[in-house]
Amino acid sequence: MNNDVTGQQETQQNWNQQLASSDEITRLRAVEALGTSRIPETESMLIAALGDESWRVRRAAVNSLAQREGAILAPLLLQNLREKHYNPSVLNGVLQVLVQTNINIVPELIDCLSSADVDLRIYAAQALGEQHDKTPIPSLIAALEDPDVNVRYYAIEALGHLRASEAVEMLLAIVELGDFFLVFPALDALTRIGDRTIAPRLLPLLENDCLCSAAVEALGQLGNESVISPLLQVLNRPNAPVTNIAQAIANLYEHYKTGSHQETYIADIAYGTITATGAENMINALQDANTDELRALVMLLSQLEGDNIERALTRLLGQTSVRSSVVEALVRYGKRATQLLIEQLQLNDIEICQAAVVALGRIGDARALPSLMNLLATEPQLIIPTTVALAQIGDARAFDGLLNLMGHPHAAVRQAAIAALNSLGHPDLPTRMVDLLQDANPLIRESAVQIAGYFAFAETEALLLERCYDDDENVRRAAIELIPYLEKDFVMPTLVAVLENETPKVRVSAARALKYVDSHLAFPYLLKTLQDTDIWVRYYGAQAMGWHGYPEAVEILEKLVHTDPALRVRIAAVEALGQIGGTKAVTILAPLVEAPDINEDLLRATLAALGKTGHPNSLPPLLLVAHGVNTPVVDLVRRIDAIHALGKRGGDGVVDMLHHLAASDPEIAVVQVAIDALAELCTPEAIASLLELTLKPTCQRACIIALASLPQEQIEAIGLGLKHLYPEVRQATVEVLTRMKHPNASELLIKGLEDVNASVRLVAVTALKHLGNRWAEKKIAALARTDPDPMVRRAAEISDQ
Repeated sequence: MNNDVTGQQETQQNWNQQLASSDEITRLRAVEALGTSRIPETESMLIAALGDESWRVRRAAVNSLAQREGAILAPLLLQNLREKHYNPSVLNGVLQVLVQTNINIVPELIDCLSSADVDLRIYAAQALGEQHDKTPIPSLIAALEDPDVNVRYYAIEALGHLRASEAVEMLLAIVELGDFFLVFPALDALTRIGDRTIAPRLLPLLENDCLCSAAVEALGQLGNESVISPLLQVLNRPNAPVTNIAQAIANLYEHYKTGSHQETYIADIAYGTITATGAENMINALQDANTDELRALVMLLSQLEGDNIERALTRLLGQTSVRSSVVEALVRYGKRATQLLIEQLQLNDIEICQAAVVALGRIGDARALPSLMNLLATEPQLIIPTTVALAQIGDARAFDGLLNLMGHPHAAVRQAAIAALNSLGHPDLPTRMVDLLQDANPLIRESAVQIAGYFAFAETEALLLERCYDDDENVRRAAIELIPYLEKDFVMPTLVAVLENETPKVRVSAARALKYVDSHLAFPYLLKTLQDTDIWVRYYGAQAMGWHGYPEAVEILEKLVHTDPALRVRIAAVEALGQIGGTKAVTILAPLVEAPDINEDLLRATLAALGKTGHPNSLPPLLLVAHGVNTPVVDLVRRIDAIHALGKRGGDGVVDMLHHLAASDPEIAVVQVAIDALAELCTPEAIASLLELTLKPTCQRACIIALASLPQEQIEAIGLGLKHLYPEVRQATVEVLTRMKHPNASELLIKGLEDVNASVRLVAVTALKHLGNRWAEKKIAALARTDPDPMVRRAAEISDQ
């Protein structure tokens, strides 16, 4: 025993010597060794190492202490906090250990707030803010009256970190006193607490040049519609904090969008509030703005009108981060922006030109036609959006220019021209197609086939049949795929002849065409496609079998699933079985789920096919994979595919299973997909499940988004959440109904004003105010006078104003 004690003493002495070494590496290794030792006194040595001059040694000491038992560490940490708080390294180390562990010294830290040592009170307040324990809130509120301003400063910070709603009034009082040293942390604390009802009391700070920027940032986080006009008025001043205001308004704009408000609300206020000076201030700020500031400025400028604004926005077409927003704004300006956009077409920047072309097409001003027509002789990246723009403008003068593109060497350009000509619907189109179907250029003939086949012009029927035997393979392919639209007697004989005598590529086109002929005629010829030597003929033949839904094809499709050498064909056969459905199809598909060597893509197709059948026997294999049991590999992708299939299939027990996965599965992706599947089912049972899941913090946000995206016909089913036992579900229901932007949803929200829970009444008041529901005004006014909860009364009073 004495030998053990002596050995420990020698070891401690050795460590002390190493910790006192002038060599950093020696000290670091000593701390790392102490971290793995359980000899008494090592905690004291590690705590002493928190004061080391090397940050590496200090970090190692913090990490080692964070692994120790709290009961041993607590008194040692507290002792060091009391005795060595003057040493920044020791203090920071102690605070880091407290943050990383579950050591509870909150009562002792609260006692330190009463110490005669000012520094100790400061560091105690700082430490309490990092503890995520609301117990010290009353003591920290009391510390707001500490004689030392630094103690008050850190008490304010701590209350913000703890989101102490109880401290809101005292923090507001500090802000309103205007103490320059304390007002900034107080504003930050109020922002963290997040009580939106206080925003009007921050408005006077906008008149203080020193505090204006900080107040703007706080109002951007806490504001409601009552602060928008005052914020915008500040823009009209010389030397206004322009980018701060723009970002604050952008925050409010996003809140209004996600909170189900009319998106035009801010635009209406901006239009009536911002003067020419304010607009010029924003234009001047564009040059030095960073990406986020630029987005905010564009969002605000785009709500205004004026030649200088339109020119400033047009110059931003070269900015990738805001290009789409600028295009939207210029489109809203309509024909006023046409000339500005035409000027952009002269620039050498292809991306700017593309954006200008898109905007001109959406505006639809025929004055842009000559400039756009000039672009048809440029590179494909410009030609393609230009054809779209010409189609949108719909001017017949574009007809010949588009016809000239039918023989362009780039296939994408030809397709764009064909789409534009189809959209234009020129009266001369049938006549011109008669000529072009006989053109010497095979590219032109192919394009003409696509147009004539799409419209099935009577004038071109005979020529389309001729093109089925054209010298050029691509022309023949295009004609074969489109002749079913003619619905003539010669269609089937032509397709049959192609399947027997043509090249593989043309046979593929025939197999695709059989999808669109009469089901009573196609079956025997589709059987031949499944025996073709070409992979793609068999692939499209299998697809067509599923499209027509032939039960008599099940056996041959089964053979393809098991024996075809091409994976794509096996997948197409599986998909066809899913479309045909029935007991036989499920009997073939179900065993594939448990096949040990099945290809992943084939398994995905099998799961989707089982979901599509809706057959009772398809449920067990889907459930097995969704739960990740009895499968050869418990694979996340497989589980997600199975859950997707269940969402499409539905059936007894599916909602309960999806609810269980969303509530308890450790995989975030599985939780999200289960929620999406419940939303896709969209049954009363599934909606009730989604409402119930809002009780789970991991599910709440996703469930609210899913519920809010459901069709308006489900509002009544969602509204049942207002009768739920738990107030958290009722609050979530209020948010969902608010997001749905529908009068029936607003009517249900009024019931939330009568909820027994103050939190539910509070969110209902806020929601109805944002929605501007006049029917609720009397009830909200009554709540402002009579509600027992002060926060509800304050919110109702502000809403009533």
